[in-house]
Amino acid sequence: MFSIEKLISYITLVNKWVAFATLVFMMVSVSYFAIGRSMGHPVLGDVELVQFSMVIVIMCAMPFTEKTNSHIAIGIIVDKLPHRVQTILDILSHLLTLIFSILVALFFVMKLDVQQSSDLLRISYTPFKLIIVCGFTGWALEALVKLVQSISRLNNKGVMELENERGIRVDS
Repeated sequence: MFSIEKLISYITLVNKWVAFATLVFMMVSVSYFAIGRSMGHPVLGDVELVQFSMVIVIMCAMPFTEKTNSHIAIGIIVDKLPHRVQTILDILSHLLTLIFSILVALFFVMKLDVQQSSDLLRISYTPFKLIIVCGFTGWALEALVKLVQSISRLNNKGVMELENERGIRVDS
């Protein structure tokens, strides 16, 4: 399992750097577009380029966001529950994230139309739809890692509770 986690971590790292590089491209290009427009020389298709760049940034950042627990979470009620119940809710949320991500990725693969393109610049949607598939697949992989870790944590806590309750050591 360790090598699989390492591979998933590497995939997430690649996605993160693609998102960072695209973000730098967006900053430079939006600055260029704004300066050009203020000087009376607007760039044709600037909005489309930024929109496509946003797709890349968001989709490539999703696995990294899952890995670092950076998604928005409000634990007002959950934090007051026992740790075992919190772990069970974590398992449920990771399982739902995994299912949702896989379904979205499969939907984009099944509905892939290579002839669709943007209106102004005629940029094909295909690479961006594939990036969406990669983003959701990466998110699913990170959710899978967290699901396995949560199940392991639940099992380890169960063994530890049994040890404490009976006063014996149970080998796992």
